[in-house]
Parts: sequence; structure tokens; C-alpha cells
Amino acid sequence: MSANLVKGMLFPAVLISEFLAFYNLINIGWHPGIALFVLTVVGFVVIALLEWLIPYRKDWYWWTDRQVFNDLIHGAALSTIGPRLGEILFSSLAVSGAAAVAGLYEAGIWPVELPVWIQVLLVIIFADFLDWSKHWLYHHSPALWPIHVLHHNPERLHIAKAGRLHFLESTVRFLVISVPLTALGAPPVTLFWFAASQNFLGNLNHSNVDFLVPRWLNYLMATPQVHRLHHANDPDLGRSNLSSFTMIPDHLFGTFRDPATHPYANVGIAEDPVPKNLFGQLAAPLMWPLLMRRHLRYSTTPVTTGE
Repeated sequence: MSANLVKGMLFPAVLISEFLAFYNLINIGWHPGIALFVLTVVGFVVIALLEWLIPYRKDWYWWTDRQVFNDLIHGAALSTIGPRLGEILFSSLAVSGAAAVAGLYEAGIWPVELPVWIQVLLVIIFADFLDWSKHWLYHHSPALWPIHVLHHNPERLHIAKAGRLHFLESTVRFLVISVPLTALGAPPVTLFWFAASQNFLGNLNHSNVDFLVPRWLNYLMATPQVHRLHHANDPDLGRSNLSSFTMIPDHLFGTFRDPATHPYANVGIAEDPVPKNLFGQLAAPLMWPLLMRRHLRYSTTPVTTGE
């Protein structure tokens, strides 16, 4: 078997295997949250090994990255603190919305009579549009960019970067995605399937694995090639390919860029005011004006705002 054939099979093989494992674990009685956690950890380890065996770039190794410890802490905070904060702040809003929708539509607005797999597809497509809108605002609003900048300031991509998001991002995601879907009556299991799609695909798309993906697939879904383009330090490319799973919103709103016709050299942001230490990174959204002033004091190049 040729090396290129192996590289071409790896991306779909890993992704499909994770989804099948999630399905089987739920079917034998595992709680979806526990199944998702276990498979996310297993997938993390598998991808980390693949990065050693078939790296996309040797200067992106995770074991030579001084920020990898911070990345892991951010990933842990993203999956624990952020969602709990979202539940505290917005759970009542989701319940009230669901009650209001139920009052308006006696039979309920969500098509619960459909097979679960169709409901999962509906959740993923609906959430894609919500997530695209949120992502677009992160990159175009100076007020929201400080929350998202932590995810874009690294100059390399690898498995640990998938979770390098400020924990407030999962709080915002709860408000923007979980609250509307809960209000519409989407069953909890479908929300776990959406979370699984985010975790499994997110880990693959930030990895430093030399996957070979056919060009046609880049037009249909977020692939590693598509998402690496989104992390390019070219501001225009950095505002492209905002969809989280399907590329439907990017095609509709003109933000899709084809990796085959838009080469890039590096990832990151042009100017980086984010502190290197963990505490400073966690506090960055609240200290953003101060960080910008300090950065401008020592730099003659304008700070990237995401606009």
C-alpha cells in the first residue's frame, strides 16, 4: 500500500471510526457525555501519534511547542468552566424559550417523529449557520475579537491547538447554539451528536497530520486543508472558511476560499498582543485595551483586530 493511499484514507477513516464508536457506545448504554469524553481523549492520543509518524510540517511538532501546557489547560477550561458558566447564565433562558415555543405550537416545532439520524443532520446544519454567524462576528467585531484571538495567535497548528480557545467561547456557544436548539425542542442526544462533530472534526482540522483530502471534499465540509487556510496570517484568508462542519454557510455568504487556489505560508496573526503566560491569556479579554496600548508602545505595526 502506497504512502499517498494511506494518507488519503486516514482522514475519513479516523472521523468515521469516531462517529461509529460514539454510536455503538450510546447503543450499549453509555451516557453520551461520558462516551464523548472518552472518545475525545482517545482521538487526541491517536492524532498525537499520527503527528509523529506523518507530520504535515516538522516545524509544527507539539513536543517542541512551549505553549503546549497552556493549550491543554485552555482545553480543560473550555470543556468544564465555559459550559458550566453558560448553564448558570442561560439555562433559564433555554427553558423559558422551550416553554414559549411549546405554548405557541401544541405539537412542538422540532420534528421529533423523524429518525434520530435525520434530526442529527438537521441539528448540524442549523448549528452550522448559527456557528458561522458567531464566528463571523468574532472576526469582524473589535468587541468580540479579544475572546477569539487566543485561538488564532499560535504560529503552528497541532492537536493541542484544537482546544486552545478562551473558556468564554464555550459560554458564548451555549448561548448561540444550545439555547436556540433547546428552545426549538431538539432532543439532548442530538446536541451531544453536534458536540461530537465539533470535537472529532476540530481535533482533525487543527492537527499536524499530512492528510491527503480530495479537492471536492473541501467544497462540502470543513477539512484540515480548509481550516488551515482559516488560520493563515493573511487577514482576508483568516476571515474565510468559518463553517464548523458543512461548508454551506461559507458558500452562501461568499466566505469560502479553496485551499487549492489560495496558498499560504504561515499561520497566526500579524501582530500579537496576547501574553505568553497562562494567567495573562485567561485575563486577556478583560485587559484588551491595556494589552493593545502596551503593544502599540513597542510596535510600529497596527495590532490585528480581526476586522
